[in-house]
Amino acid sequence: MRVLVAVLGLLVGVGCATPTASSARDARRLRALEPEFSAFVAARLAAIDDIEPAVARLEELRLEYLDALSASTTEKERLLALLRIAEAHLDVSARIRRIPYPAGLSTSARSDFDAALSARALPLEATGLSLLEQLVRHGDDAGIDGRFVQRARLYLRLHTDAHLADDDLDVLRLELTASSFRAPRSLLDAGRIGQRAARR
Repeated sequence: MRVLVAVLGLLVGVGCATPTASSARDARRLRALEPEFSAFVAARLAAIDDIEPAVARLEELRLEYLDALSASTTEKERLLALLRIAEAHLDVSARIRRIPYPAGLSTSARSDFDAALSARALPLEATGLSLLEQLVRHGDDAGIDGRFVQRARLYLRLHTDAHLADDDLDVLRLELTASSFRAPRSLLDAGRIGQRAARR
């Protein structure tokens, strides 16, 4: 919850600054975080012991994006920073849900293992989804419907298992072929948002 309060304060407190030469600096700063973000979402969680280091790395990454958010001078950069924080939460929660079963687990023990993973993933997922909702509200309030707001809407639709409209499919195609600030592919694949990330 502290994450949501901090981010809302940053979005409201910064206001609608006029783009200046510093907006190029803001974009460079966010571009410089891309390798860290890509490495984070590519890391595999092989065992339950991998959760704590992944959550610690999530916290470090979140703070870096919050710094970028607070220093940003344009709405586009602020929305991207917020989106990346949400995506990192959703991605790690999906990876937690898919940690492989330890060898030799019975069917009932597997069910208990999945429940334990779900308990660890749910708070991260809830934070990610709340940030997406906040991003969409902020975009609506500011009259912004750019790529990052559209991507947040797409994630929310995928999470609710809603039927994707043609506009949603257009956004999905755009994100799958984007050359910069790509969506984590794992979050666009079926079955990876929220509860849908659980094993079937």
